[in-house]
Amino acid sequence: MSKNKYKGKIGYCDNKDLGIKSSGGHYVYIREVNKNGTCDVNVITSLENKNKQYNFNKLKQVRKGNTYAIPKYDANFTLWSGVNKTPIKNVKTSKITNIGKKKIKKRHFFFIGKFMK
Repeated sequence: MSKNKYKGKIGYCDNKDLGIKSSGGHYVYIREVNKNGTCDVNVITSLENKNKQYNFNKLKQVRKGNTYAIPKYDANFTLWSGVNKTPIKNVKTSKITNIGKKKIKKRHFFFIGKFMK
């Protein structure tokens, strides 16, 4: 199989591998797979907390166009989520786990691929 089998899939990555200083991790949308074993990803962030209360700072990012909100029932995430606009480049593919466990509907792939660069 080619390396592009991961392109357009969602996986999980620790924050330290994404260059984020807080603990924990994020789901990531794999937008490109490079030949050197790395990939370019967009971080998927929750727009609400576990008590179903909205994070207004993240909603401001949706309003500004920096985050693309995925409707709750178009993805199998436990919380309402969105895809951040700025990709993180050169994340090692081996550091991304659970690839393909989470999904979003295909109708969102065009917008994410074209406008979230």
